Amino acid sequence: MKKILLIEDNDLNLKLMKDILEAQGYETDVAKDGQEGLDKALQNDYALILLDIQMPVVSGYDFLKLYNKSTPIVVVSACAMDEEIKNIKELGCSEYITKPIKIKEFLQTVNKYI
Repeated sequence: MKKILLIEDNDLNLKLMKDILEAQGYETDVAKDGQEGLDKALQNDYALILLDIQMPVVSGYDFLKLYNKSTPIVVVSACAMDEEIKNIKELGCSEYITKPIKIKEFLQTVNKYI
């Protein structure tokens, strides 16, 4: 089974993504701040990482700068300005999804990388 790491500090967004993924048969692991997410990502092998940019302790930007494995990273964030998306992609994220998430688009993106 392919495991997905969800790095998200908002409980409602986390529950929504977790429920959608688990209903599709994916196994999930969660981190509620960027440091916890970075620690888990470096210590485990995940098929995909879903990352919020505005995170406590270690921001999503810093996560992208510090993470050095080849696991695909999809940023899921409410920040949708073109310049910001460009900067995030330059830091190594594979894809960008804006919040609030649209379930069909969300699943298509996840399935694209797994």
